[in-house]
Amino acid sequence: MVALWNTAYVGLVESMFAESTSDGSVDFSRLAAGYAVVGQAWRLLAADLAVPLWARHACAVAAEEFERRAHVEFSRVGGGGL
Repeated sequence: MVALWNTAYVGLVESMFAESTSDGSVDFSRLAAGYAVVGQAWRLLAADLAVPLWARHACAVAAEEFERRAHVEFSRVGGGGL
């Protein structure tokens, strides 16, 4: 699951970097999808019973934040959310 999270985060960072170096136009749908995938990876880690309770809680909080950010970015393109 950690490998899944790493892959998701790398994708998000790549999309953020691509947007920061572009011509000024931002592809919010790409950012939203990146945030959503990372949020989902955090959710999977939060559900892993092998992870200590405190760490699962931290993962759940992180998932909420990434899901919130995905919703914001989807709203910018008129998608309304997940």
